[in-house]
Amino acid sequence: MNSSKLMTHNIKSTFILLLFTYCLTAQGIDNALYVYDFELNDMPVKERATYLYNQGFKGVTFSVNNEQQLQKLKNYLETDEVQSGKLSIPIVYLVYKFEKKEELDNIWKQILAINRKMPLWVIVRNDDKLATREKTVELFTKMTTEAEKTGSDIVIYPHDNTFIESVEDALPYINEVNKPNLKLSFHLCHEIRAGNGNRLLDVALSAAPYLTFASISGSNISVTDNALDWSDSIKPLDEGDYPVEDFISVLQKIKFKGKMVLHTFGIKDSENHLSRSLTKWNEMLDSTYKDLNTNLNSILDAPENAYWDKSSKSWFISSLGGEKVTIAKDGYGWITRLDENRNVVANRWVEGLDAPTGMASYNGNLYVADRGILVKINISSGKIIEKINLPGSRFPNDVAAAKNGDIYVSDTYENIIYKVNEKGVVEVFIKDAKLECPNGLWVDGNDLIVATWGPMTNEATFETSRKGTVLTINRKTKKITPVGEGKPIANFDGIIKYKDNYYGTDWVGGRLLKISCKGEVTELITGFNQFADLGIDEEKGIIVIPEMSKNRFITINLKSINAK
Repeated sequence: MNSSKLMTHNIKSTFILLLFTYCLTAQGIDNALYVYDFELNDMPVKERATYLYNQGFKGVTFSVNNEQQLQKLKNYLETDEVQSGKLSIPIVYLVYKFEKKEELDNIWKQILAINRKMPLWVIVRNDDKLATREKTVELFTKMTTEAEKTGSDIVIYPHDNTFIESVEDALPYINEVNKPNLKLSFHLCHEIRAGNGNRLLDVALSAAPYLTFASISGSNISVTDNALDWSDSIKPLDEGDYPVEDFISVLQKIKFKGKMVLHTFGIKDSENHLSRSLTKWNEMLDSTYKDLNTNLNSILDAPENAYWDKSSKSWFISSLGGEKVTIAKDGYGWITRLDENRNVVANRWVEGLDAPTGMASYNGNLYVADRGILVKINISSGKIIEKINLPGSRFPNDVAAAKNGDIYVSDTYENIIYKVNEKGVVEVFIKDAKLECPNGLWVDGNDLIVATWGPMTNEATFETSRKGTVLTINRKTKKITPVGEGKPIANFDGIIKYKDNYYGTDWVGGRLLKISCKGEVTELITGFNQFADLGIDEEKGIIVIPEMSKNRFITINLKSINAK
C-alpha cells in the first residue's frame, strides 16, 4: 500500500466518527386505528359495533350508496358504542356514477344531513364512460358548496380502475375547485397499484396540505391490475412482502394528522386478522416513531451543509428533504441543531423551509440559503426573523459571513454571488461566467474564496463540461483570480480554510481535498458518496461533512492529521 493510500486508510479508520446520538422531539401520528367493515355483513350492525370496539378499533367506515346502506348508517349511529363515543364513524364513502346522477345526488345530500360535520369520501367511477374532467369539477364544486352548510368536508378517494386512480390524479381537481373543504385521502393499496409504491414520499409531499385520511393494509410488492381480485394488495398487516413500515414512515415524516383506516376488502378466511393487524399496527407505529427520532438516517434527509456557530457552541445541519437534491418549493426542509459534541439538541430545530443549503452566522443570527431567498433565524429563539428575497435567484447554494456583517450567497445556476448587508439590503456582488457555477464560499480577510462546481451542461443532472476549481475574489475590486493555475479539480460543494490550506469537498467524487494557496491538491479522504458542504470549528480543528446520499455526517480532526 503506498503512502497516500495508507494515509487515507488511517484517516478513515481513526478519525471518522459516525455519530448516532439523538433526542426525541417530534410528535408521532395518532395511534387510533379505524377499520372498514368489509366481510362482516352476516353480523347485525349492533353486534358488529360491539365486536369492532372490543377488537380495539376507534371507529368504522363503509359505503353508503343506496337507501339500504343509508339505513345501515342510521343503525350504526344508534348503537350504544357510537352513542357513548366509544366508537365513531369518522367518514363514509360514496361510489359516484354519472349514469345514476339523480339517485346518487339524493343519497349524498341525505348523508350530509344525517350526520352534520361528518366528512364524505367520494370515489368517481367511469364504467359508463360518462365521467369527464368538467363534470367531475362540477360535481365536487356542488358537493363542497352543500357541505359548507353543515361544516363538513368532501374528501376525494383515489381508487384503482376509476376516474381518479391516485393522489396525483386528484390534485388538479383540488386546485381547480379551490374550496377549503375539498380534501384528499391516501390509500396504500391504490398507490401501489398506481406504481407509486417506491415513491410514496414524493406523493405525500405533493398532497400533504390536503390529506385528512389514509388507509393501510398488508400488500405484496408485485401486484396485478385485476379489478376483481385484491388479494395481492389488501392483506392483514402482518402478511405480504411490501414493507408497510415505509408507508407509515412517510406519514410520520410529513406529520400526518388525519385518521388511519385499516383496509379489509376481500379478507375472509384469515384467522383473527383484525386483532393481528391491530397488534402489527401498534408495533409499526412505535418502531417508525422511534426510528424518526433516534435513527440518523431519518433525522437527516439529504443533508447539505454542516455549520459551526462559535457563539452558541452549536452545530447546524441543513436537510433538503425529499431524499434527493431538489429545488422544489415544497416546505419540506429543515435545520437540525447539535451541541458541541455533535449530539442532537433538536431534530427539526427550524422547519417549514423548502430546501435549505449553506449557512453562516453573524451577531446572533443564522443565515440560511433557501430557494430564492436568504432566511434569517435568531439562534437563541429558533424563530425566523426575515426571509430576504434574492432577485433573479434560482439556486442559492452557500453562504459566508464577513466580520462587518456582509453576507455573501452563491447562486449556482445563475453564476451570481449576492451580497446582503446587515440591514438586509441585497445587491448582486458579482455576476460572471468565470464563476463557473459557484458553490462553496469562505471569507478570507479581504478575499472571498469560491469553490466552483464547473460549467454546467445539464441542470437536471448537474453534469459539467469540466470540473470546478478554486477562485479568489477581491471583495473591494471584485477581481477574480484562480488559486494556483486554476486547473479543473473537482465538482466542489463546500470549502473552508484552516491555517494555511483550503479544504474542499468533491460532491461527485466523494472526496475531501486539501488545496494549498499555490493550488497544490492532496486527496485526504475518498470512497464516499455525495460529500456535501463542510463546516469547521476552527479552535478545535474539527470539520463535519454531511454525506448526503447516506443521511449521515462524518467528523474529522484536522489537528490529528498534522494539518498546517
